[in-house]
Amino acid sequence: MKPLHAVSVLAMTLLLLPPLPASANMGPPADPDVGSSINFKRNDALAVTEEVLDIRVTGSTAEITATYSMVNSTDQAVSTPVMFLAPNTGDGSVEVMADGVSVPCSTDQYVLNYTTEVKTEDWRYAVLTNSDVADADGQTVDGISFQLDFGPGEAYEVSVSSPYRLGGYPDYDYNVKRGTIRYYLAPAAMWRDFQDLTINLYLDRDMPVLADSNLDFEKVGTRTYRYQSDTLPEGNLEIRIDQNWFQEFIGALRSPYLCMYLLFFGPVLLIIAVIIIVAVVIRRKARRSRR
Repeated sequence: MKPLHAVSVLAMTLLLLPPLPASANMGPPADPDVGSSINFKRNDALAVTEEVLDIRVTGSTAEITATYSMVNSTDQAVSTPVMFLAPNTGDGSVEVMADGVSVPCSTDQYVLNYTTEVKTEDWRYAVLTNSDVADADGQTVDGISFQLDFGPGEAYEVSVSSPYRLGGYPDYDYNVKRGTIRYYLAPAAMWRDFQDLTINLYLDRDMPVLADSNLDFEKVGTRTYRYQSDTLPEGNLEIRIDQNWFQEFIGALRSPYLCMYLLFFGPVLLIIAVIIIVAVVIRRKARRSRR
């Protein structure tokens, strides 16, 4: 199994938070070197009756669209801020839609430590905010913020689309080529009565194999996989995609290290070949002499 490091999907992520007033906030750190945090609070007014997550891989990027069927379960109007965390978006565009209507959103980028985790106890996601660490050896994540407004009992679909730069080595053209996707599922538990999760994964010819995943996907078509569950699974989504055996073989021939290997092992292989040939010749001569 090749190392799983990534889009960083880290890409993949969905972190929707909020209750009626302000559900998410980020305060400045007391010490810039320590970092800050985003708090995710439970929302008991808005329920998610279905989530469909579409991941379409094309080359070294993926388009991730999370679509939520949401309903205001109260008899009062609800207005709430929402944050969606999307890693590895690069310079790509982000789009938020509510029942087909574009919703204004803002995006801020943060840098995460490799030790950063989503704490399910208090739903705090720690991030580094100091601009001095922007070039540090860490993972970046975009916080997409927007506002949702529901009338009493109102229901509609909310979708968030963003590009995702695959982790791994998706741009290489030899046999180390692979892609990784990470997506945070756990924070969706902050919405009331979350149910019916469907994840559709569409791969292209470049890396057509679902090599590994922490969730059990079913192959439902050519380079198409699906996961379905009535509830949120434990843990977040991690996917590794790869080339098929034929692409791996062709990739090995393209390896920039092939010539070096041949130069290093060539003499040894030649000596072994000579020894084998000599042994075969001696054996044949011995057989003839016995006749």
